Amino acid sequence: MKSVRSLFLLVCLLAVGATANAQMASTDSASLKAYTGIYTFASGSPIQKYTITADKGELYGEADSYGKNKLVKQTKADTFQSTSSYGSMITFVRDAATKAVTSLSIAAQGTELTARKDNP
Repeated sequence: MKSVRSLFLLVCLLAVGATANAQMASTDSASLKAYTGIYTFASGSPIQKYTITADKGELYGEADSYGKNKLVKQTKADTFQSTSSYGSMITFVRDAATKAVTSLSIAAQGTELTARKDNP
């Protein structure tokens, strides 16, 4: 009887954990949506556009058409590191009043580039 009770308790704990993880994933997906969109760099920049997408709770960035790379959340707010070979640091900038993401900066190999979000 004691083993049945222990098994039941274990199943309940796993169910609660799975529900909490599902809620966290949906919250994370919703917060990632604020970053998604197309960011355009100034004329003459080595990169023209940077596209941010979210898929299954993960954020991805693609410079022009060079292929998507996962962006890994860093401890600093609105900051992610690309898994590309450059290891770029992407920092999103928010409007002070609305808190909407309006631009990003990419720092890689001693260079920093800034792009404005097309439809913030």
